[in-house]
Amino acid sequence: MAEVKELREYQKNTVEKVISSDKDLIICLPTGAGKTVIASSLIAELNKLDKTVIFIVPRLELIKQASKEFGDVDVIWADKTSLTGKKTIIASKDSLRTQCKKVPENLVLIFDEVHIGLEQTYNLIHLIKPQRVLGLTATPERMDGKALLKGTDSVHKFGCFDELLQEETVSGLIEKGYLTPLKYYTKPIEGITEIKPNEANGQELSDEQMIEIFDSNQVWGDLVKSYEQYGIQNGVKRSALGFTNTIAMAERVANIFNEAGYNFKVISGDMKIDKRETLIKELKTGKIDGLINAALLTYGFDCPPVSYAFSCRHIKSRPFWFQMVGRILRTCEGKTDAIFMDHGDSVSEFEEPTCSLPILDPFIKWRVDGEYKEEKAERKKQQKKERESLKLLQELDPLPCAMVEIKVENTWERMIKVLQKLKKENDGLFNLTQRLQKQSEILTHEKEMLQKELKNTNKRYVDNDKTFEFCKFNYCKVRNDLHEKFWNSPMYAKMDYQQKMNAEHNDTIKKLKEMEKKMPFLFDENVFNRSMSYWESHYRYLPKLYR
Repeated sequence: MAEVKELREYQKNTVEKVISSDKDLIICLPTGAGKTVIASSLIAELNKLDKTVIFIVPRLELIKQASKEFGDVDVIWADKTSLTGKKTIIASKDSLRTQCKKVPENLVLIFDEVHIGLEQTYNLIHLIKPQRVLGLTATPERMDGKALLKGTDSVHKFGCFDELLQEETVSGLIEKGYLTPLKYYTKPIEGITEIKPNEANGQELSDEQMIEIFDSNQVWGDLVKSYEQYGIQNGVKRSALGFTNTIAMAERVANIFNEAGYNFKVISGDMKIDKRETLIKELKTGKIDGLINAALLTYGFDCPPVSYAFSCRHIKSRPFWFQMVGRILRTCEGKTDAIFMDHGDSVSEFEEPTCSLPILDPFIKWRVDGEYKEEKAERKKQQKKERESLKLLQELDPLPCAMVEIKVENTWERMIKVLQKLKKENDGLFNLTQRLQKQSEILTHEKEMLQKELKNTNKRYVDNDKTFEFCKFNYCKVRNDLHEKFWNSPMYAKMDYQQKMNAEHNDTIKKLKEMEKKMPFLFDENVFNRSMSYWESHYRYLPKLYR
């Protein structure tokens, strides 16, 4: 096993919490947080406890890279494997599945990039039956809404974990100096969030769709203009990294820069590894101005000197988008900030009412427990309102190349600042400013309440036993009270029997969740949901006379 480096405080806290727990945990580590360092330390500590650890990478070609990082280990290949008794084993999901009979007992499985291939992970766990399962990821959620946590309904069908553990966020690491401050710009493209990918369940729009969008919105000319405006300072060019989803698109973009007098080259997964390494070295040393990559460098790319990136893709998956933006946040000597130009307007898919740039949201809520269709529809509705506000902000306070800077603060707050400046020139904007001020106060209040809620949450802990007892003693009591109101209320006279029963049950759940706020503990969601399912089918009304 490779020598474990000295850990930062948050890395040390992460390792200690994992080792002191016996639960199956998802460990959320932002890009640049030191995943390899934490993984090495975790493996070393588990080995001390006489646990054999299998570190599982999502793709076969990453086995060699992982084995170099972790040192003296056994490796499980797809075709042939000879284990020598080492306490650390490297494998891919496919190679482990084909060679599963050769692995020892007393196992701990650690899945890298655990949000990828959830069903395959689930099947592998049930095939091997390890003592414990851990997952590493910078983005603990899935675009398809499937939960990573365990549960009983269809959303949780392939859930493998008990809890999420996250010691740091991107914004926290920037504040501590471990990541580079980010400046993010986009050109809002009207209606782009309504366009569906050509491929079913696709994570992004296709090459053909992006070309059509770039043509109709005059984006091609913005590529060089934006680089010259934001990527060159006092004659010094920033090392640049461009994202496209095909080689053809990458070549077209590189030609645009080269025709303007710059030196950009294409890098793709079709190239041999030594050729790719040569190109990356040329970018690091400044021999070339930039690389345009075709769906390659979104995972595992490490080139800290890069401080300017731009995307010609429209990503609809928040984890995918986080990974892409995070590629340029690693620190480097002389690097004061990182600029990301979102020419494909991907951020329009992820803006939240209280935070326009969720990658920097200190209170980000990962959808680790999945997302139901109704929840997704409501989220999209709120994002549409946010886009309308952002478009107005772009018109009121335009930037070069028709870009708008996306910041952490909500759009309403930013718009008020702009309107206050413009009011001196046009008194007619006064009433609009007042309305926006009220809206901002509401949003600010909601944000303060969220902060208080998070603060209070930190003082309470999830307790599955108390959750079970609470449901056992309170469900029937609450529902009995509601039952009497329901059956005597004209409001429910038109309902049939089953509709009344469903309404009673749903209102009982709402009442119990309101009661949770006053409890000294937090509900275990899995226990609560299972209890609700049980009592829904076993509840019988008991009149007051017999209670």
